[in-house]
Amino acid sequence: MTRFVYRAAPIKPGLGGLVEGREEARDERTLRDHLRERGLIAVEVRPVGLADALRARFGSRATRIRRADRLWFFATLARLLRSKAPVERAITTMEEVAPHEAARNACAQVGDALRSGRPLDEACAQVPGLAGPRQAALLRVGHASGDLERATTLIDESLRTGERIRKTVIGRLIYPAVLIVVGVACLWFLAAVVLPRFSETLESAGADLPGATRFTLTSAKVVMWAGPIAMLAIVGAVLWWRAGLAPPAWRRKGQELAFRTPLVGGLVWRHQGAVAADTIATMLEGGGDLLEALEQAEDAVGEGVVARRIARARQQVREGLDPGEAFERERVFPPMNAAVIRIGARSGDLAGALRSATETALEEQQDGIDRLLTLLQPAVILALAAVVGWVVYSLIAGMLAINEIGGF
Repeated sequence: MTRFVYRAAPIKPGLGGLVEGREEARDERTLRDHLRERGLIAVEVRPVGLADALRARFGSRATRIRRADRLWFFATLARLLRSKAPVERAITTMEEVAPHEAARNACAQVGDALRSGRPLDEACAQVPGLAGPRQAALLRVGHASGDLERATTLIDESLRTGERIRKTVIGRLIYPAVLIVVGVACLWFLAAVVLPRFSETLESAGADLPGATRFTLTSAKVVMWAGPIAMLAIVGAVLWWRAGLAPPAWRRKGQELAFRTPLVGGLVWRHQGAVAADTIATMLEGGGDLLEALEQAEDAVGEGVVARRIARARQQVREGLDPGEAFERERVFPPMNAAVIRIGARSGDLAGALRSATETALEEQQDGIDRLLTLLQPAVILALAAVVGWVVYSLIAGMLAINEIGGF
């Protein structure tokens, strides 16, 4: 059982405000079902502790919305709305043809909320992992303007752009990551299996081993035990970070550190700039105002340097400054992207300029990743070669010391 804290609203509007509480349930879906039976719709549900958060995030596939499920949901919804299907009928059809149980459960929750009289943005936002602040804001604007078809189409396009940005980074970093993992595994095998056998032979000979040999054999013993512990600590830290349990100050410091790192900082800036440009353009094309678009962009990039720059730019735009100048003054986007946006803002096509800036940022990001890989791959190979060379040298030095004792 997992402990959750929740906030819920009555199914029928006008029967009271939000209800807060804490309850144990098998999973989040079960808790939401229990609340619905009591006449409540969960607005927010989150685990209480670390173990609860890990179970909720990495638990049953049937209750966890993944990235592919979200892409399928909005792509299918946009397609059905373009076919002039009513929203409730579209959600019912999606529930019938959902490819996974998690997607089917999400459609059921959205359908229940729609039938209770809630708008589509609230219905989607109540399903964890289905609609973030940006998607909910677009749906809210689409509901207010009566053009949900346009809103869902923009969400679909934005999610596809975000997926392309993510795959650009991950796809190019797979090879060096595999190279590093394999190299570390080989070094640990060398320290745990090969070197101990040489150590027994050298120590049994009773020779006064050189300092390089003693250092290598001692380091091998440390690596043999500390290596797995360090790997478990790294995996635990990653899970803890991904579960959202790191304090906001830590997350902010981590992002600031990545932003200041040579080469990596440029990639982070271009990545977050592409996300921000795509978010603002999508909101503007969906009928939202610029200030709301900037607020959603700030949420989309998360805490960090770029988010604070967007916040300052939003304040300047609110005070009447031209958005292109505000972006350039606060360095929200890299120089080339900022120039494109400034020209577009002056010509009256800010959304188009932001779309162009997104593509430019993706191209620059690709070039940056290529440059990083050009340096990273030989650096990893040279580091592994240096370690192996040192081990071979120290072992040969130890064997020569034994030969000197034997009179050879």
